[in-house]
Amino acid sequence: MIRRRLYTEVRVTWLATLARRIAIFSLPVTLIAIVLHRIGLVEHELAYITLSTGLVCALLGMLVAIAAFVVIWNEGLRGLGRAIAAFLIGFAILAWPTFEFVRSINLPEINDISTDTSDPPRFLAVTSARSSTANSINYPGDREAMLQQMFYPAVRPYELDANPDEVFNGLLVLVERRGWRVLDSVPPRGGQREGRIEAVAQTFLMGFREDIVIRVRTLANGVRIDMRSASRYGTHDFGSNARRVESLLGDFADSRRRR
Repeated sequence: MIRRRLYTEVRVTWLATLARRIAIFSLPVTLIAIVLHRIGLVEHELAYITLSTGLVCALLGMLVAIAAFVVIWNEGLRGLGRAIAAFLIGFAILAWPTFEFVRSINLPEINDISTDTSDPPRFLAVTSARSSTANSINYPGDREAMLQQMFYPAVRPYELDANPDEVFNGLLVLVERRGWRVLDSVPPRGGQREGRIEAVAQTFLMGFREDIVIRVRTLANGVRIDMRSASRYGTHDFGSNARRVESLLGDFADSRRRR
């Protein structure tokens, strides 16, 4: 007599499959937003909408994956690997935006930082690079200056006793070393005029454009460096402009001390 064994097929929970599909869908959506904006094929608004869609899908995939974990635990169904994959994909996509949000949660909603708020360096060459929907090139005003002083007290002018052309050339080297795209550079010519460097930087992940102008002004007892960094779009820069100003002037000060 042949004994027949009965096998009970354990079903895969549909939640795990759905979570994985949503998470996988969020990957190309997020990557498309990042790549197309970084290479300049789409503008800020469309890139932001596409990125937001990818992030929402990633979060939804994680939530469905958690629901799948609960079902798998309670009912003994299969699909753990799919749920874990969905959760990890969502986590990988959301990690950097979450880090930026947490880091800037207590920062003010400003997007234009200047070491000189009473006479901020002016954007000239940047004007032609900005679209009609971009933020104004004019400095916002007293409210932003007050918030900057409260939250970014380290953003201040840098004064030193040095040759203005030497200072200008040192700053230009630092700008180029950072990979910022230089739009215009006007040397001070031995202090006969103000030196000015205008450049464009991109944020780490999305490549959002942020415009920079550095002014080298000759004083009676030396040289004063002022720097301004402003986001082209949006009302909140998440602290990126202040960090950029502090970093560049800090590196310049370090280079002077090493001499």
